[in-house]
Amino acid sequence: MANYTTTVNSQMSAEEAFDYLSDFSTADEWDANTVSSDRINNGAFGVGDKYTVVTKFAGREMTLTYETVEFERPNRVVLKSSNGSTKIKDTMTFKAAGSGSTVTYDANIELQGLTKVLDPVFTLVFKRVGDRAAEGLKEKLRAK
Repeated sequence: MANYTTTVNSQMSAEEAFDYLSDFSTADEWDANTVSSDRINNGAFGVGDKYTVVTKFAGREMTLTYETVEFERPNRVVLKSSNGSTKIKDTMTFKAAGSGSTVTYDANIELQGLTKVLDPVFTLVFKRVGDRAAEGLKEKLRAK
């Protein structure tokens, strides 16, 4: 399983950071690996929200459907996706820190089936992908 965790100190309050990131349609604003991210459903945000996310990975584009499976404003949001060959779980936690907040983003990707043999190589590639996303996340959360 590939894992990537980063922590960002933000000038945004925990509530503001939560509201911004729990709306996963903003992923293309801060993740350089994301081509587009669109919310599928309407209405209030929460458990059951779905997003179509097009991401670049290893030179190709993949379309994924993410679903919000935990939504505890302003402390934690968890999104999951799977496409047959991978299971993805993104967990974001938010804590007040002075006038701003600390945001921890934890991403896990588990390869399934025959692709599992690629796990050691995939873990190295995922670190580079995570580093790119973390830089954009830091830039966006500090600027807001």
